[in-house]
Amino acid sequence: MKESALKQLVCPGSPEALELRVARRDGAEVLEGELRASNGTSFSIRCGIPSFVPAEMKTDQTVRSFAQKWAKHRYYREHTHRFYTDWYLQRYGFFDADGLRSFLSGKSVILDAGTGAGRDALNLAEHSTADVFAVDTAWEALEVAARELREHRISFVHADLHHTPFPDEFFDLINCDQVIHHTPNPKEAFDALARKLKTGGEICCYVYKKKAVIREFTDDYVRERISDLSVDEALKVCESITKLGRTLAHLNVTVDVEEDIPVLGITKGKVDLQRLFHWNVFKCFWNDEFDFFTNNIVNMDWYHPVHCHRFTPEAFREWFRNGWDIQAWDVQDAGISCRARKV
Repeated sequence: MKESALKQLVCPGSPEALELRVARRDGAEVLEGELRASNGTSFSIRCGIPSFVPAEMKTDQTVRSFAQKWAKHRYYREHTHRFYTDWYLQRYGFFDADGLRSFLSGKSVILDAGTGAGRDALNLAEHSTADVFAVDTAWEALEVAARELREHRISFVHADLHHTPFPDEFFDLINCDQVIHHTPNPKEAFDALARKLKTGGEICCYVYKKKAVIREFTDDYVRERISDLSVDEALKVCESITKLGRTLAHLNVTVDVEEDIPVLGITKGKVDLQRLFHWNVFKCFWNDEFDFFTNNIVNMDWYHPVHCHRFTPEAFREWFRNGWDIQAWDVQDAGISCRARKV
């Protein structure tokens, strides 16, 4: 990380500036060293990434699940980039790259909270002139992203969303897409992030939507049975689910659900057979644009993490009742997206 970016960081949970001690650098980039608080607490810098995640969080099951995912699937970002970028642009009301570029014009500091492989961080940097801080609790994800993404305005930080090392009212935009539902307490994490956003700044946030009755039961049933497994073992369990999703998708059968079934949460309408199973019975994701391993990773990273909260649209909207002006609101079977301005 550049020394200028490191000097903007503060001690998590306080406004205290940190003393930078450099052990190894490459020009303006600090590769090894530490950031030290006045009470003697130090935060290491390795591979150019400062680390603020406490030891106990590094062993959290959900953190480890995603860490292993990113360590195993080194081409996930490249393989899924177009699909998820197009979906992102639609959900938050940008619609295309020009819309995103226009929205980002004039923004100087952006946070990508839960960056994973860095897809959103890269898009935000490439379509703006802002400095982008990309934060994740999974060290492996940051290592991969830092090695592969050479955009000089992205700075990677190993930190927990509840305790990010930034001053309050610091960011013009906070992006937290497909992440916050994997924290132990999503609303607390949201409130912690909101404090880091400038008044007048905007947040883009997505949470999983609560599914139909049978799907909710099945999700929890499978999760209880594989969450204690290693990622390799969980991937093996999910292979048969992914294969069935592929088979159902390739049947190209449309089912006409004649009327709503409120007792099961199933809605009427014509729907592909694979989608009928996927949304109402159990997650069996399949996309022909992805290879089998990627599709299987998508299913595994739904069932394996212990922290996987789902919300109704009404419950999620409550987060924005006070102090927010909603700019874009999108509800789909998968989840709920909101872009809101802090007022």
